[in-house]
Amino acid sequence: MKRKPLQNVFSDTSSLVLRSLLSDSAKKWTLVELAKRGVSLGLVSEVLRRAEKLGYVERVLKGPNSYTRLIRKDELLKDWLRSYSFDQNQQAYYLYVGKGFLKEAHRYLEGKGVRHAFTLYSASRLISPYVKDDRHFIYLDIDRNQFEPFLKEFQLQWNLYELVQGGNVCFILPFYRSAVFNELQKVKGCPLVSNLQLYLDLMGFPPIGSEEAQHLITVFQKKGKSFV
Repeated sequence: MKRKPLQNVFSDTSSLVLRSLLSDSAKKWTLVELAKRGVSLGLVSEVLRRAEKLGYVERVLKGPNSYTRLIRKDELLKDWLRSYSFDQNQQAYYLYVGKGFLKEAHRYLEGKGVRHAFTLYSASRLISPYVKDDRHFIYLDIDRNQFEPFLKEFQLQWNLYELVQGGNVCFILPFYRSAVFNELQKVKGCPLVSNLQLYLDLMGFPPIGSEEAQHLITVFQKKGKSFV
């Protein structure tokens, strides 16, 4: 059966290839290296073919010495932001009236054996706070059919008030299920999404998530590093 041409390089599994390319934009990547995150060689080839057509990468085909190199990083990120929105994640909002929620929630989830990762302002506050926003945003690595039952348990344990929107605690099932928990970083003892995922989440988050992202870019530049 003939495979359909790949249309969206920013889909969940396809994005793993792009994430690898962005992790070292100067590197000359082989197919095998790009497949190490569990992506099939066939899909890697499809993603690279599409990425080349879109002008993001240069592919040099020299038999066993073939490689791919990222050449238009900014254009790739710009198009990714057009394709992805934080609203593509499944979200549940609650109100918590106490203090010290984030680290206590981390301990609780760790004790339950539930992988989790902070994003948006929960993550940026731990790196270098800028925008004053005290809300908490937590990705959970649980099955979709267990999401609501788990939140009911959490709600009772923590005296959370469920809201349709506007709460200060947001639990999230990620759109990028294959990637979010594949690239965790630890900051001040807490698990955060990768800088790339944080950038993607912030840039399209109203009203001023992009300001927080630009602040983090500047912070990293002052340290002689790249945020994304």
